[in-house]
Amino acid sequence: MLGMSWPQARLSLLVRLLLGAGLALLLALALVGLAVDRAFQGAAEAAMKERLEAVVYLILTTVEVDSEGEPQVAEALAEPRLNQPGSGLFGGAITPYGAWESPSLYGVTPKPSARVIERGSELFRGTEVGGTWNVFAIGLGWEQDDGEIIDLTIWAAENPNRQAMTLAGFRRDLWQWLGLAAALIIGAQFVILVLLLRPLRQVAHEVREVEAGERDAITGRYPRELMPLTGNLNALLASERDNARRYRHALSDLAHALKTPVAVLRARLESSQHPERVELSDSLVDMEQLIRRQLERAARSTRQTIHKPVAVVPILSRLADSLMRLHAADGLQVEVNGDERIRVRMDERDLWELCGNLMENAAKYGRGRMRVSADVYRDGSRRRGIEILVEDNGPGIADDEMPEFLERGRRGDERRDGQGLGLSICRELVEDRGGRMELAESALGGAAIRVILPTR
Repeated sequence: MLGMSWPQARLSLLVRLLLGAGLALLLALALVGLAVDRAFQGAAEAAMKERLEAVVYLILTTVEVDSEGEPQVAEALAEPRLNQPGSGLFGGAITPYGAWESPSLYGVTPKPSARVIERGSELFRGTEVGGTWNVFAIGLGWEQDDGEIIDLTIWAAENPNRQAMTLAGFRRDLWQWLGLAAALIIGAQFVILVLLLRPLRQVAHEVREVEAGERDAITGRYPRELMPLTGNLNALLASERDNARRYRHALSDLAHALKTPVAVLRARLESSQHPERVELSDSLVDMEQLIRRQLERAARSTRQTIHKPVAVVPILSRLADSLMRLHAADGLQVEVNGDERIRVRMDERDLWELCGNLMENAAKYGRGRMRVSADVYRDGSRRRGIEILVEDNGPGIADDEMPEFLERGRRGDERRDGQGLGLSICRELVEDRGGRMELAESALGGAAIRVILPTR
């Protein structure tokens, strides 16, 4: 995409927003659940205290203290569980001279411990045996017929398992419903985020189409927040195309302006009898070639940075056919390997010039055999770009000689024709695309040059 480097593994905005919103939601629901649980636990304890307090006053309405100071309950209690052994609800009355216990305590061990407490006081959860009972008690003063006031404590106890079961059932239901609510909310967030991020996905899709050359600008209707982005991208694309067009026109004018003076000079040299006419003519040819090369390089610098993907292997195959016909007298054999689906985002003319220069050098300096291949270049397990490898069976290039061959005007064989610009032009083409060119080991015994180009 525009301005992107080589592919990197990154989380999408949708995943990031879902993770952030999901974590915030889970934290909020956890805090809500804890607050509701704490509130319900307090309400359950208050309700338990009210129940036990009601039992205490129920016992108080039926209790009597005899002349010996022992509490007695003569009739059956209105609370059925107090009359049912092992029901989990117990009650009793105690004085310094004796005690009464409800029938529900028959066979229960250990029993709630009971003691006389101060008159006018209350005790909640105070009289327990090993913390295994919930107890409420009140301290009273009972006046006898002779005017003596006896301390009387009435208490009620409940098995804590009932409270624990109530809390466990509430917590189970609470967290189940909170979990269901979290799932529904996260699902709703996913749908909302997908809808909200749809314009960004559409922008990315249009940018990919611009990269592929299927459209010239971003034309979709987008929210107001994205209009500066799409507007600036369209302005950038239009400016790039306009600059490239103006530079091409300027270079065409320059080439046309130089063409006539050079033609005049050649005509005068051909009609002249100057003793250095041949040397001057050769210099004029060299000047024409250099001008053409420089104009091509300047034009290349104005080309667009967004290119259609170009298949590499078909270009290598066509160059191989041309070279084998051109060097048929030398018996040149060229082997082409690679997957035809391999593509690189590069100006097609640049790719032709790059591969053509490399293969022409291999044909020129090799000994009749060449192998070219295109493959995916990987750094470890990650795809890093496209690799083009050109091998020959010639004399080869030493590692320390490679920098010299990449210099402009340096030729591998001074006896052969040429300007010595091929490899330097290749290096500039590769470096312009953010790639690199290096020597490799050739299986054919000669030189092997590897070109690595990024896919974007």
